[in-house]
Amino acid sequence: MNSKVWLPLSCAVILSGCNSTSQQAPVQSLTQETDAHKKSVIFIHGAHSKGTAWSTVQSQLTKKGISNYVVDLPGRKTTIDPKSITLDHAAQSLCTHLRSYPQPLALVAHSQGGAVVHKAITLCNDVNISDIVYVSAVAPIEGAKPFALLSKQDEDHYFSGITYEDGWMKISDTSAYLSSFTETHSKSQQQFVLDNSVDEPAITGDGKVMLSKATLAPINKAYVFAIQDKIISLSSQKKIAESIGITQTYSLDSGHLPMLTKPFELAEVITQALQL
Repeated sequence: MNSKVWLPLSCAVILSGCNSTSQQAPVQSLTQETDAHKKSVIFIHGAHSKGTAWSTVQSQLTKKGISNYVVDLPGRKTTIDPKSITLDHAAQSLCTHLRSYPQPLALVAHSQGGAVVHKAITLCNDVNISDIVYVSAVAPIEGAKPFALLSKQDEDHYFSGITYEDGWMKISDTSAYLSSFTETHSKSQQQFVLDNSVDEPAITGDGKVMLSKATLAPINKAYVFAIQDKIISLSSQKKIAESIGITQTYSLDSGHLPMLTKPFELAEVITQALQL
């Protein structure tokens, strides 16, 4: 895709469940369960989202006694120069956050957040990342740009509600934005989506990620497919998961923003994926 045109996007449950090689969750020993609860779960939003988009999901994990944190990546406010929020800058900021949390870390990345995570892994190898759960996320490796595996149709859906202006990808048509980014017809949910949406620095989605597949391999990985997603379509999500060798997958009957429209179901999937 032309990076001048296709810059960043964002970034009833069908728990037809884990589509991994085993249909049954592995039996954990007491030691494994104890180790699992030592993980700190870190939520990383995608483009056009705020960290608060995870608030309902986060509260569900907190109720279960699971330690969790939300990162707000740079560029959530329009008072900054959008051209300064490169992928490298976003990843360096993420590294700073990750170093401050109790380790090991289980990262939950949505959409463009997957690219920020992969870039961060190349910059802060002192951070102990045990798991990554990709929620309809991109996962560039080996020099790829964030949205290299997306389709022309994905791009068209994105630009139905987004316009490039002065270094920003701006939400220019809220009705089209809601239609392309979500599956919900609930007025309250739509307002919740808009309350947690922002314009996005365009340059962030134009960086390259040099992470090798070999470096990524030791990290436990799971992918949550958003079946009704129009921004990163299901076919694109499957290509992404396959590109990094993910076999542990889950499915939600949602659009691109399940943390806002299917938060309880997503929270359950995350706890299953991380064996928490």
